[in-house]
Amino acid sequence: VCKTITCSMKGERQILMAIQDMLKIKIGETTQDGKFTLLETNCLGFCHKAPAMLINNEVYTELTPEKIREILSSYLHDKIIGGEHVG
Repeated sequence: VCKTITCSMKGERQILMAIQDMLKIKIGETTQDGKFTLLETNCLGFCHKAPAMLINNEVYTELTPEKIREILSSYLHDKIIGGEHVG
């Protein structure tokens, strides 16, 4: 999850809280199944569409807690085809 000022001003904390709540991990931790590690990072280059996060090589932008739940649910339910997220 991007932690720069633009993402921070546009709801980065709410995004982190939604992820932590859904995955039951804190920043710097990995889920028991090893599927997710939650990290903060510097700019992902999508300030115009903040807040943003990266899962594998996929960038997600204009995030809300609701979007986080949808995105993570698709990964948790293995909606991944040929290495690409479908959702």
